[in-house]
Amino acid sequence: MTLTPSELERMADAIAERVASKLAGRDPDAMIDVHQAAALLGCSVPTIERMTKAGLIPSHKFNRLRRYRPSELLGARKGGCDE
Repeated sequence: MTLTPSELERMADAIAERVASKLAGRDPDAMIDVHQAAALLGCSVPTIERMTKAGLIPSHKFNRLRRYRPSELLGARKGGCDE
């Protein structure tokens, strides 16, 4: 499928609105868990875990817990997940 420039722009706007709505009312530096990270990027938990292990997305470990900052995830993976 090939998209025209205007279709691509509309799609980018829709994605930006979706991300903004997910972050609305939330501190951008508030830590989230793997399930929330998967929902934010629109992919599965195993994909987030693989991307974390491969160093493709940043994470922070607190004892046995791994957490993510939404602002860092969005900066590292602008296109979301490619499952």
